[in-house]
Order: sequence, then C-alpha cells, then structure tokens
Amino acid sequence: MNYYRQAYPELNGFVDNLLREHMRRFAVEQGRSTCAYDRREYLQVFLQNTIDGNGLRALEISPWDNPFLRGANVKYFGVEDAESLRESAVKFNRPFKHVPEKIHFVSPAADLSVVDETFDIVFSSHVIEHCPDLVTHFNNVAKILNAGGLYVLIVPDKRYCFDYYHSDSTITEVIEAFAVRRKIPRLADVINLLTTSTHNNSVMHWFDIHGERYGLRNDSSEISGDIEIAGELFKIERQPNPQKLSHAIEKYSEALSKGEYISTHNWRFTPDSFGYIVDTLKKLQLINLSLFRLCHTLWGRQEFVVMLEKT
Repeated sequence: MNYYRQAYPELNGFVDNLLREHMRRFAVEQGRSTCAYDRREYLQVFLQNTIDGNGLRALEISPWDNPFLRGANVKYFGVEDAESLRESAVKFNRPFKHVPEKIHFVSPAADLSVVDETFDIVFSSHVIEHCPDLVTHFNNVAKILNAGGLYVLIVPDKRYCFDYYHSDSTITEVIEAFAVRRKIPRLADVINLLTTSTHNNSVMHWFDIHGERYGLRNDSSEISGDIEIAGELFKIERQPNPQKLSHAIEKYSEALSKGEYISTHNWRFTPDSFGYIVDTLKKLQLINLSLFRLCHTLWGRQEFVVMLEKT
C-alpha cells in the first residue's frame, strides 16, 4: 500500500482504509500500478539486481533472440540451440545479435525434464500460454526450483491481445490436458489463431476497440505472423482462406501423428482466471506451486506479472 501511495501522490490525503478501498475498487479497472515490478521494464531491473546482488541461480525458459535475464548466474532452456535460434531469427526477420552465446538445455519437444540442475529463480515471458499441458509444465518447473524458489512469469492478458474473442481457459480444460498428457495444441487452438484472431493493439483494446469478430481484423492494427505446422509455414491473414485452412488441418494431422510441437496459444488467461486456476490446482494437490504475487494488467499493456513459490 505504501507503493500505491507513493505512485499516486494525489491520493496522499487518503487514510489507509480509504486508500485500500480505492485500490480494491479502481486500481484493477483503471489499470493502475500497485507494486514496484508489475511492468516488464521494472521487473527486469528488480530480478537482475536480486540475482546479481544475492548470488542467486536463475534459469530463463525460451529466451528466443532477446533474453530477459543475463549474467554469469543465468542459464537458458529452449527448443533450439543458439545457432538454430539465429537462423530462426533471420527467417522471421528478427534481430539476432542478442541471441545468447549458448542455450544450456535444449529440448525440441520443450521438455524441461532435460534440465539436470536446480535454480532459485525460473523465469518465462509469454511461454506459459504455449504449453499444451499446464500441470506437467508447473511440476517440471517445481522439480528444478530450490525450496522457496520462485517461478516468475509474464503472461499475456487475453482481453488486450489478439485472443480477445476467444473463450477464457477453464480449470476443467487444464485438468483434461493433464489427464491425457497433451503434447501438442488442440486443433481448435490452431484454427482459433488462423481464423478468429483479432488485432493485437493493446491500447485499442483498452479503449474497447476490438476489431470485427470472426477473423475480420482491424485494418489499422492487423495481427501478423506465421505459424509452423509439420514443417510448413502458414501466414496469419486478414481474411480466412478456405483452401489454406483445409491444408493446415491436414498438416495438423501429420504433426499429431508425429507428436511434433506447434507454437500457438493453448490457453487464454486474465489475472483473475490465472490465479483461480493455480489456486485450484494447488488445492487439488496436482501442483506444489503457490501464488506468491499476482499483479494485474496495467493500462495500455497486454500482459501481467505472476510469481509462484515452490512450497
């Protein structure tokens, strides 16, 4: 609460109980900052200083071509080695000069069980929504965390990104994915991305400008990119293409038969729904990670910060 008072001097005249009520009623709705690391640039400084200042060991999951954490105490896990990451960056017209010199643990299937060390902090940014089986992912992270260690995540908020029109993920879906040991996304998730995504401009979403539904994307803020299915790239286009969709479904069947990973959003969260899912999984004794801190999405942004503690 002291941070909230300092961040918004106009509220300095509020006594503690009124300030707490203001936070409860307005902070989340208005996208106000409520802690010192609820935005990525502040979180980055906080984590880096904590790691370096205390000699902690950290693992970053999927740093891609621009790691969030750096230094002698940081190691990296990814689905590609450093050389392949540089090649991928070139293929997708992304800068490759920040690709780490070494990816210490590599698994093309994104299997964290290949990590044979333990860490005080595990970090991921925009990774959790790509994991087909959340429960197994959480448990694999817990195995490589020291007691009392933190799993720190930056998670996209589906209300302010291209997932706006997609349904929130539910606890039943999460448990089902764990029960069947899902290895690749559902076909529905692939179709969602290719045909029913909207624009990805977070500020416009905060202004309740969400674009047309059912794949008719907003002209001024069109989602762009590619999705790779069984070795073939599919362009995410403004208007769904029936022939390309049919071909994508065929390629999905090929990927499914081979158990090949497909990078798309498997899950769609808000801060509240994410917190509920983690709490419920903990109560069901399916995971041994607990919510340590859950920050809400800031105005104009499309992501929120979560810290889970190994208990």
